[in-house]
Amino acid sequence: MKRILFSLFLITVIILNASAQNKKAEREAMAKVKFEKALAALNDKDYVIIVGTYDKGDGNFETNTDNSVFISYEKEDVFIQGQIIADNSHTNKLAVSEFKQVTDKKGNVKSTMQLRGNLINAKLEITLRTGGNTADVIITPTKGGTKRFSGELEPRSESKYFKRPGII
Repeated sequence: MKRILFSLFLITVIILNASAQNKKAEREAMAKVKFEKALAALNDKDYVIIVGTYDKGDGNFETNTDNSVFISYEKEDVFIQGQIIADNSHTNKLAVSEFKQVTDKKGNVKSTMQLRGNLINAKLEITLRTGGNTADVIITPTKGGTKRFSGELEPRSESKYFKRPGII
């Protein structure tokens, strides 16, 4: 009787371990698919990053639930909207004057661009790390403080962002 119970216990442990390994492999595969899709959108310059968490300025990060706070790259222009990242409530249209993209040894992709608009002139850095579609963003304006935030980088066609009318 003890042998049978021990055998059942051993079989259960083996099955649970195999199941956990399969779930881990599934998560890794899903993360790779998300990364590849985000990288394709980044290369096509047709993406949206809705702010997920942002630095309040004192080193503490806060979660954003408003889908009207975003950065989007559409055709040749970048749009920045939201008080959190633009220091105004307008939809800011910015022209890209310089663009550089570098991939490091680990596969992380860093895009750097200079932006010029009516109200904002800034340097924008986007870092897309392997293992998902989360991007870390740093906006360094010529006037004002540096803005840091992160969010999911998605193709514009799949994103649920809200762009206000009245572009400046």
